[in-house]
Amino acid sequence: MAEETNNAEGEQEGGSSKKGLIIIIVAVLIAIAASVGVTLFLIGGDDGGAEEEAEVVEEVKAPALYLDMKPPILTTFNVDGRQRYMQILLSVSARDQAVLDAVEHHMPLIKARMNSVFSRQDFAALQTEAGKQELREETTATINSVLTAEGEAEIESVYFSNFVLQ
Repeated sequence: MAEETNNAEGEQEGGSSKKGLIIIIVAVLIAIAASVGVTLFLIGGDDGGAEEEAEVVEEVKAPALYLDMKPPILTTFNVDGRQRYMQILLSVSARDQAVLDAVEHHMPLIKARMNSVFSRQDFAALQTEAGKQELREETTATINSVLTAEGEAEIESVYFSNFVLQ
């Protein structure tokens, strides 16, 4: 009987140590699974961010190209019975050489339209900065209207390289 008691106690001790070992193994497996899950989440999160960053990158503008419209355009005004002159040397800018080539090709039509636009201006208004800015915007719109009518791309801006009022 004493042996049976010892066997029963040994089985109870072996059973509880097996339960403890199983609990430890399960805890280790859960820890490993959690670590793998967190690692995959972090690695997966970086890939998604890289794709979003690639989409956010804006197009880089090409460098500006310039074309001087030579010779300068000369316009006359009759102000208070006196003959007045305006001489403007224009430069146009675009990001594509094909646009500047189109401006050169259509130069006679552009200059004819510019003469018309310049001769309609008020001489007193041209002496102010606001008047010059308005003329610059109207010049850009006029050149772009010629290019658009001819099926060409538009220029970006017009600059007055030389602006003389006399």
